[in-house]
Amino acid sequence: EDFAYYPNTKNFKEKICDFYNVNTENLFLSDGSDIGIKSIFETFTTCGNIVTSEPSFPMYQVYASLYNCSYKGINYDVDTLELSIDNMLSFVDEDTQLIILANPNSPIGDYKTIDEIKPLLDTGIPVLIDEAYIEFLDTEDLHWNSFIKYIDEYPNLIITRTFSKGFGAAGCRIGMTFSNPHYIENISKFRQMYEISGVSMKYCEFLLDNFHLVDTYCQEVIEEKKKVISMLKHYEVVDSNCNWIHFNNQDDNKKTKEILEKHKVLVKYCKLHHYGFRDNWCRMTIQPGLSEQEFFKELVNG
Repeated sequence: EDFAYYPNTKNFKEKICDFYNVNTENLFLSDGSDIGIKSIFETFTTCGNIVTSEPSFPMYQVYASLYNCSYKGINYDVDTLELSIDNMLSFVDEDTQLIILANPNSPIGDYKTIDEIKPLLDTGIPVLIDEAYIEFLDTEDLHWNSFIKYIDEYPNLIITRTFSKGFGAAGCRIGMTFSNPHYIENISKFRQMYEISGVSMKYCEFLLDNFHLVDTYCQEVIEEKKKVISMLKHYEVVDSNCNWIHFNNQDDNKKTKEILEKHKVLVKYCKLHHYGFRDNWCRMTIQPGLSEQEFFKELVNG
């Protein structure tokens, strides 16, 4: 039946809403959270400008260009890698139609509290908080790190979530958008005829029914990240509230590259937005047991 029939999402939506303690009128399903974000652009932007942080999820700029919006990417402080909300506010004007903040952000991995973000919400402009990596935030209550609980308090607040990261189901392509019923009604006008597949829906229902497995995995990643950072004593490490770190050393990771290539380990290298004035910062995704891998032991002893 999952393959033969078009999916009926009614029960799945109710399960999601029970899980996040909202009403079905607060939820919009999409083919990944990126399509949810695209639908938000389609709903709220008409050739105005959008304000976000820079660097961040590159599709924000792609969608801004697609819908003929001026893109205002607000840079992080070069020395501290911190994002100033006051600086973001200084770029908000009468033509601003959407404010976006990934929280935690990629690739920097910083996280803002509701008190820090409140000045953005006080503008009355639609504010999108992209919580793709929220499950990896190191707090006691992993389930309620989300800003979803504030959608009744702030009518211009929009939250996007995904099953791709902490839930480990990127191949399912299921995203969720949460907001007030009026916003969701308007965003839903851009809904695809069948936004998700029945097979994907069934697997993600299983994940919600067995969230303890997701919780255990995310906590193991968080603890492994702490262990990995403590072992990289010969490196400068930039931690994150996500499931990765950046690290570099005095030779700009030249020896690191040799070790990782020898062990056929695929990593990303970047300039980390001018921080530290080195080009080859290594971005490494953390998984349970990483510190026991041979390549990592060689890095530590290298």
